[in-house]
Amino acid sequence: MILRAGFDKIGLHPLRWAGVLLLLASLALPSLAAAEVRQVFLEVEFEGDGPHPLVRARLVATAQAVADRLLVGRPVDLVAGEGPALARTLSAVLDRVLSGYTVSGTAIRPGVESRVSLRFRPQGPVIKRVRVTATSETIHPAVRPLVLQGFDRLVAPEVGSLLLNLPVEALDWSRSLIEERAKEVVEGSLPGFTGELRLKPGEELEASVSVSPRDSRVIRDIGVRFRSSSIPLLVLDQHAPQVVSMAEPLRGLPVAFAQANRQALEELVSRQLREYPPVKQYQIIARPSLQVGETTYVTVIADSLVYRGRVEAQLNVGIQAPPAQVVAQLGRVVSPGVEVFLESALTPSPLSLRWNVGVRYDISDRVVVGAKVDPFSRGLWLWASHQLTPEVGVRSTLDLAGSGVEGAVTYRVNEFLSGELVATTSRGWWIRLVSNL
Repeated sequence: MILRAGFDKIGLHPLRWAGVLLLLASLALPSLAAAEVRQVFLEVEFEGDGPHPLVRARLVATAQAVADRLLVGRPVDLVAGEGPALARTLSAVLDRVLSGYTVSGTAIRPGVESRVSLRFRPQGPVIKRVRVTATSETIHPAVRPLVLQGFDRLVAPEVGSLLLNLPVEALDWSRSLIEERAKEVVEGSLPGFTGELRLKPGEELEASVSVSPRDSRVIRDIGVRFRSSSIPLLVLDQHAPQVVSMAEPLRGLPVAFAQANRQALEELVSRQLREYPPVKQYQIIARPSLQVGETTYVTVIADSLVYRGRVEAQLNVGIQAPPAQVVAQLGRVVSPGVEVFLESALTPSPLSLRWNVGVRYDISDRVVVGAKVDPFSRGLWLWASHQLTPEVGVRSTLDLAGSGVEGAVTYRVNEFLSGELVATTSRGWWIRLVSNL
């Protein structure tokens, strides 16, 4: 009666008061329940020199997983009461899982965010010296030093550091990690290659990395092209098999590696070209250029320091155009920039052959002037040419005997073919197609 009177006095029904009391009780229950471990923070230290950071990270991750499984979800007061027993259990599990190391010290500081300190001591022989070598059966001996240079500089130190200060027994659980990392190092340092690590354990560990192409994109075929402004291509083309033989070491190399080391490979071919007997005999400067792909082309730019040779087939198209002809020049450099030459012009129809003797002077790489004379008809021509761009040039010729002037604009399609728009004071204009032979 008294409680009811009290409820009536504050204006609440007794059932409503019961609901309020139940709500307060439910809010108070969590505070009465025991707190649990929700997170574990791990602190790890090593006696002596620790392992590589990658190996250390794997070890710490394993210890963290074991500590979480052992402590997370347990009541804090239970962890506090059973601390020594839990520490022994944690040490026993880690000793069994992380072979090569023993837990020499364990400390657990319980709390909702518990902290665990571990100290590891290496057990058994520890790797103090590492010898890293590379093997490859697919790399030609001539280019192997180039591959090994990158291996010794970039791969070997990283692979060695992975293993240094690691207990030999720890290879049981860290081997796959180290092998995978060694493979990544090879692929990152030697484009187009991959590596497989083989270990021979011991205090002086031997690590052998088998280097091989990473995929099927390797150099399979080799083609040769010649470019020259002083030697007929008909003469150069017969040396293509020898150049293919010089570039044979490139066959089987990954395309990515050859692209990354193109200049070094060009120098490899260039050294062989310099020792080629015809190059020495005729004082030829031969510079190779590589276009790398599964079919790699070696373009040899060859020019003689002493002798000059040119052969052109000229086809003239137009109403007033002269007949087609084949023009050949053979010259000799007598002083820097000065060349004397003998020229023949063969006209197939009607059949005729003319001979000229001339001299040319290279003012620069783009500007050339010259003169030639026909000793039989006493004809005399003066000419000059200017190469405006690698493709476009202009040329003019003055015929002193016939008092005629010829001008031409030249467009070079490639090293083999060019077209000219020719205009003269006597014949009008026409188109000339010139093929370098």
